Amino acid sequence: MINVPTNLLRALVMVVDLKGFTRAGEELGRTQPTISLQIKKLQELIGITLLERDSGVAQLTEAGEVCAAYARRILALHDEMMNRLTAQGAGNRLRVGVPNDYADHFLPRFLSLVDAEGLDIRFEVVCDISQNLLRDLREGTLDLVVAMTEQLMSGAMAAWPEQLSWAGAPGRPSPAGEAPDRPFALVAAPEGCMYRRMMLAVLERDGRRADVVYTTASLTGIEAAVRGGFGVTAMATRLVPPGLVVLDDLPPLPNSQVGIYLNPRAQGRQVRRLAALLAEVMAGPEAEAAA
Repeated sequence: MINVPTNLLRALVMVVDLKGFTRAGEELGRTQPTISLQIKKLQELIGITLLERDSGVAQLTEAGEVCAAYARRILALHDEMMNRLTAQGAGNRLRVGVPNDYADHFLPRFLSLVDAEGLDIRFEVVCDISQNLLRDLREGTLDLVVAMTEQLMSGAMAAWPEQLSWAGAPGRPSPAGEAPDRPFALVAAPEGCMYRRMMLAVLERDGRRADVVYTTASLTGIEAAVRGGFGVTAMATRLVPPGLVVLDDLPPLPNSQVGIYLNPRAQGRQVRRLAALLAEVMAGPEAEAAA
């Protein structure tokens, strides 16, 4: 009997729903080549072609239609099982996901407000890039997520725009004055980080080459690398730390959209109040009103 891993079925469904390997990879926190390999492995396991390209667009074969229909049912049962089991194991614990920069700046005040409100909720916090947090929310391993995206996603309980800026080391020449053929030296989080994608896209549109010279998932590591002169990075303007300066002479970065998202099973007055407190602390009256 052949056993088909659920991650291969999920990749197939995402490719079909999002009409492409690249967008499916972004949704699942994987690269496009990884999604292609997963589809290839699924077809090899089953021994049947499931997808064919028509004018560059992946289309289901007749066998693919059958496989995708069963895959949706299998994934629905799998996710329902995981949600019920994690709900029983978690008790009254809420699992919260927050990007690193937001966690460092806002969590201390948030925790003090939770204590002052006397909310009877225990919670654990996971810090990661937004793409991974949203993936974990979809998979049911997180209950509440603060996530930054290029376009606001549907279903946000609260939302607000976040202005982004280039940040560099004080006293060091801005890369804007360097020779046009010299690549920008960038400090960034690993692939999947929205800041990283935006920096590379903006510089490409401006006709400048970029070179990621320092990669780390640690916010402290990014700040230290920029201060040390490895390169420049992108940050929320209001979160640029005192040891760095905003660089106004570089190609402008677009605003991002920040949203607070709840797992459908993590509802209730106290949970929603917790989300409202997060919005109040992180964005002020505008996000609180949106909630």
